[in-house]
Amino acid sequence: MKLGKYAAALVVTSFLLTGCGNSKTVKEDGKYVVASLSKGKKDKNIFADDIFEDITNTTSGKSAFFEAVLQQLMDDKFPIDDDMETDAKRTVDQIQAYYENQYGDNAEEQLNTVLSSSGYASLDAYREAMVKAYQKSNFLLDYVENNFDEVFDDYYTQSSPREASIIKVAMTDVDNPTEAESTKLNEVAALLSSSKSFGDIAKDYSDDTTTNMNKGGLGVVDTTSSISSTYGSDVETKILALNEGEISEAIKGSDGYYFVTVTNTDKDTIKKSLKKDLSIDSPLISYDLYLPYIAYQSYDVKYSDDDVEKLVNSIIEDALKERETSRGGTE
Repeated sequence: MKLGKYAAALVVTSFLLTGCGNSKTVKEDGKYVVASLSKGKKDKNIFADDIFEDITNTTSGKSAFFEAVLQQLMDDKFPIDDDMETDAKRTVDQIQAYYENQYGDNAEEQLNTVLSSSGYASLDAYREAMVKAYQKSNFLLDYVENNFDEVFDDYYTQSSPREASIIKVAMTDVDNPTEAESTKLNEVAALLSSSKSFGDIAKDYSDDTTTNMNKGGLGVVDTTSSISSTYGSDVETKILALNEGEISEAIKGSDGYYFVTVTNTDKDTIKKSLKKDLSIDSPLISYDLYLPYIAYQSYDVKYSDDDVEKLVNSIIEDALKERETSRGGTE
């Protein structure tokens, strides 16, 4: 991938400009024209040098610039394929089905409202974004696969991963449990003090249909997990606070009470588990917001313009300084 100032400006115009018509590679007064604005009979040309300067002077412009350059790299090394298109379509179909089940005849209106508030003009636009999201995940997965030990060591240090299990005792109204619900809660609490294993109790008693057939197993939970959206922040906080083998007291949730336990914190065991199941769903892909910058650096990108190369390198350098600062380091 060779990137000069003209090419750099051209790939980023779609991120920064609207209402522009791309021109062919032409020059005016020795400057490359990347786009033109038409108003009446007058045209105003937009030059690569001007865009490059704007990018250099704004934080949002730098961010858009790097995303555009990264997209070009991904298009070159990980072009969109049928699997990515299929995965994106499946995601969109699931979203549509959810809204139809929840809102019936008002599903389309509700969905369009959510899409608009999230910055998407239509469901097709969202699908296109999902395709690129899967493309980016595959790009990051490749880096993790090739640098697994290094990435895992950092993940283990930063994210405190542990394997955990859960038992749910469902209640219609947690503030006013029925006699049967209270009896079940007390029975589960008593069993947890007996010799019966947490997993067997979860299998026999848990009302969490997602995990009960797996003896309550949640898999790997870490500081970047999103289980709070399903079980509540108190459940997630308790899992991250427990030592291996400890079992929580009953934790009040929105639709019942939960018991949680940490079944494993061993680094080697978790490492083997994550390596065995390595995919775009792995927490190793998503735990570090700065991983795209690190992965980009692993490629030998050729630039046709020194200014472009300096800008890309400075953006990456600034991002990695932010990463260090966010982890408690110094700039």
